[in-house]
Amino acid sequence: MLFKNLREEIDTVIAKDPAARSRLEVVFCYPGFHSILFYRVAHWLWVRKWLLLGRFVSHLGRLLTGIEIHPGAKIGRRAFIDHGMGVVIGETAELGDDCTLYHGVTLGGTTWNKGKRHPTLGNGVVIGAGAKVLGPVVVGDGARIGSNAVVVKDVPAGATAVGIPARIILDEQDKSREEKAAKLGFSAYAVTSKAEDDPTAKAVQGLLDHSLDLDKRIELILKEIEALKAEKDSALSASRWGDRKVAGK
Repeated sequence: MLFKNLREEIDTVIAKDPAARSRLEVVFCYPGFHSILFYRVAHWLWVRKWLLLGRFVSHLGRLLTGIEIHPGAKIGRRAFIDHGMGVVIGETAELGDDCTLYHGVTLGGTTWNKGKRHPTLGNGVVIGAGAKVLGPVVVGDGARIGSNAVVVKDVPAGATAVGIPARIILDEQDKSREEKAAKLGFSAYAVTSKAEDDPTAKAVQGLLDHSLDLDKRIELILKEIEALKAEKDSALSASRWGDRKVAGK
């Protein structure tokens, strides 16, 4: 019962990391996968009130993987922690299904008071390397947090948050960039920041915009070719019909 979704956890790594070449490689060489296993055991102990033992198992996982997940946290299915070194997930944090966290991510608290003090992530959330999500904020389904962002307010479903403190990106140009980035393999790292002062980010944005423009031009060219082809076919059909009429006379 404890490991009933073990194969699913392994397949998640295979699906999300192109560097993973086999299930055996995942089982033996992926600290993110190992940390989830330690968490599942620690959480199982925690909810059964074996608190000290749960913390001890969690501590062992931290020593072996460099990833600290409190056994009281709630993590859904198919969670993926890539690289993972330095990831911290607090006691009252909640993660939905299909969440992706990169190295250096912190789901932390902003108070010493007991109660809900850590973030809640919806399904399919992606958090880029080094990002911090602090306090009992809610990150909606499918949202993306850019690398090194510091999130202290709720993030709507499907939005992208970047910067310090994080701001929400919702305009159409950024959405187009995100869609193109997904096709090119960038969106997994949530690289959609405007980052006006970052020359690398500006260069990536320029490439994405140029690629989008080329896509639009190619689409127009293809439509013109189809129209010319249809016009040619129509002309050939009319010519053949005329030849038949002449032959019939």
